[in-house]
Amino acid sequence: MSERFCYRCGISEEEGGPLIEGLCQVCYRKENPVLLIEGEINTELCQNCGSYKKRGVWVDPHSYELEELIFEVADNALLEVLEDSLSDKIREYEVVSMEELEEVEELPVGKALVAFKPVDWHIDHFPAIVTYEVRVKARTHELQRELHDERKHVTVYVRQTVCPRCSKFLGGYFEAILQVRAEGRPLTEDEREAIGKLVEEKVDGIMRRDRMGFIQDTIEKEEGIDFYMGSTSSARKLAQAIKEKFGGTISEAYELVGVDRQTSKETYRTSISVRIPKFRSGDIVADKRGNVYEVEKVDGRGLSLRNLATEESEHLNWKTVKREELDTVEYEKSEAMVTSITPVEVQMMDMKTYETYEIEKPAFKIREGEVYSMVEVKGRRYLLSKKD
Repeated sequence: MSERFCYRCGISEEEGGPLIEGLCQVCYRKENPVLLIEGEINTELCQNCGSYKKRGVWVDPHSYELEELIFEVADNALLEVLEDSLSDKIREYEVVSMEELEEVEELPVGKALVAFKPVDWHIDHFPAIVTYEVRVKARTHELQRELHDERKHVTVYVRQTVCPRCSKFLGGYFEAILQVRAEGRPLTEDEREAIGKLVEEKVDGIMRRDRMGFIQDTIEKEEGIDFYMGSTSSARKLAQAIKEKFGGTISEAYELVGVDRQTSKETYRTSISVRIPKFRSGDIVADKRGNVYEVEKVDGRGLSLRNLATEESEHLNWKTVKREELDTVEYEKSEAMVTSITPVEVQMMDMKTYETYEIEKPAFKIREGEVYSMVEVKGRRYLLSKKD
C-alpha cells in the first residue's frame, strides 16, 4: 500500500498521523475550526431599569449594582453568540471554567467544552467595553489524536437604551384600572393602608412574570383607591389577591380607546372593580331570623361572628352570609355597671342616665360593680364586654 500525504502541507501520514478527509492532524484542525465567533459583539441594557435582552426577550437583571450589571449583560451577550458560533460538527457543548478546561484531554466526538474570562474592561462610561478570552476544546472526528484547542479575544460593547416597558411607563401608558371600593361605604384608613401594603407586596412577584405588571399611578379617592396598571392580567391578579384577603366581588368593564396602527384591531381599556363587603370588625349585624351578632373578623373566606344572645362564636362563608341575609342593624351603644346578679337576670345601671334595667344573665362570668359595654338592638339590650 502506497504511503499517503496531506494534500495541504505534504506531510506523510506516517509522520503527520492518520489522515482525516485527506488532511493531516494539524491541517484538519486548521481547516475545520470549531470557534467561529466574530471579534466584536454589541448589546444593550435599559438605562432606566437595568433590564436586557435574553434570547430576544427583555429580562430583569440579577444584580442592580452597576459593575455587576455590566458584566452580567456582557456575559449573557457572549454566551448567546457563542452558542450560535460553534461549528456544525458540534452536537453538544458545555461551559466550564478555564481551570477545568485546562485539565481536559479527551472528549467524545461531537462535544465541545467552552470557557471564557474577562481580560480587559472599561466600564466608567457607556458604551462599556469588556474584552474576553474565549477558549474551546472539542473533538469533531473519531480519528483525531489531539483535541481542537482554540482561543480568541472577543470584545463586547454594552450600550444604553430604554426598554419597551420603561418607554411605555415613562410615556404614562396603562392598560387597565383596578378600582377598589367597599359596598355601601367608603374605605376606612386601616383598609386603605392594608390594601396598599398587599398591592405593593404582590406587584413585586407579578412583575417577575409579567414585565408590564407595573403600577403607572395610584389615585386616592373619597370612596376608594384606583390603581392604573400596565397590563390587564396583572390587574386581575391583584383583584383576586384583594378578594382572597378581604372578600367581596370582582367585575369588569371595557372601554374602546382606539385602533392599533399595526394590526388595525380595536383596542380596549379594562376597568376591574373589586368591591369588598360592607362589614367591618366590631359591626353589629342580624340575620333573617333576628339573631344578633358582633362581627369579630372579616376575611376572604367569610365572617367570624359572636352571637350576642348565646355568646357562641361561629364562622360563616360568604355564600351562607348571603343566604342568611346577614346585614348591619341600627343600634345604640352605652356603658353600664352591674348592680346585682340573680341566677337568671342581671341588673344594670346606665353610666350616663343612671337608669336601671334588667337583662338576661349572659353565659360568661360577670361581677358586681364592674362596667360593661352594651348595645341595644330593636329594644333588646346585649352585654358586649367588660369596659377597659
